[in-house]
Amino acid sequence: MDFWDPLLIDTLAITRPLILFDQPGVGHSRTSTLNPSADDEAIPLTFQGWAHNVLALIDALQLTKVDLFGFSMGGCAMQMAALTRPEVVRKLVLAGTGPSAPSSPPTARSGGRGIVWPRDIPPRHAIAALSAGDGTVSSEIEAGITTSFFPDTSVGRATARAYFERIYSRSRDTISHSSDSEGGGDKEEGPIHTFLPPLPSARQRAAYADWSSPNPHNSFDRLGELSMPVLVLNGDDDLLIPTSRSWELMVGIEDAHLIVYPRAGHGFLWQFARRVGEDVGRFLNGEVGEEDEERARL
Repeated sequence: MDFWDPLLIDTLAITRPLILFDQPGVGHSRTSTLNPSADDEAIPLTFQGWAHNVLALIDALQLTKVDLFGFSMGGCAMQMAALTRPEVVRKLVLAGTGPSAPSSPPTARSGGRGIVWPRDIPPRHAIAALSAGDGTVSSEIEAGITTSFFPDTSVGRATARAYFERIYSRSRDTISHSSDSEGGGDKEEGPIHTFLPPLPSARQRAAYADWSSPNPHNSFDRLGELSMPVLVLNGDDDLLIPTSRSWELMVGIEDAHLIVYPRAGHGFLWQFARRVGEDVGRFLNGEVGEEDEERARL
């Protein structure tokens, strides 16, 4: 959660309250699940399980209608949350993510509509960069994220440095606030800027492996069930979840809008933090799509 860009979050928070959270077993979230029907220490190994945790949190907060924003693997979980209980979701934002594997390969008869086949595969170096070292050394973490999330250009590297300065600045503010408030209640826990330890990382890989295996109960074959407005966002060259997967979402979801940011990768929402925040705000306010509707009336 502490890797979310404060510029993006602050831009969104100008017009609406936000709730940020980590899945159980990640960050400061304890390993006990929010899903009361599961074992106390169970950690989901599927994005459907992650979705149950999202919905349990919504229920625990006594919210009846929400907008969901999911990035990367979080976007997979948000797809399943919206499919599981669509009545809870007003609008859905899917950033740097994609649908699950189709239950069967496209054929000439089906036309393969909505899918790039064979599917684009992320380059190995982009994934390997996120597992270099032990995940606790700042220089290694910065190098891994810069390689995997930002373009390999002078502009890309500069925007990566600006991103890290923003999250570290927010961390300093958090630590200062925590120190000032000591003795006045629960002490605020500090930020975490490390990669996941081996066990939580393995759990995430297991969830994505399930997502990448044919399963009609995951999202690809069910995208048509999503009836709420959906905004799909990505950079034009995502090395971790290929940009073509965003096209699959846009084609498969009836009321979907797609925005692709130029010369950007998986970290487009940090590279264009303010612009993404403004675009998402416009969508949530009902301003995205109005021009298309006007043209349709003409």
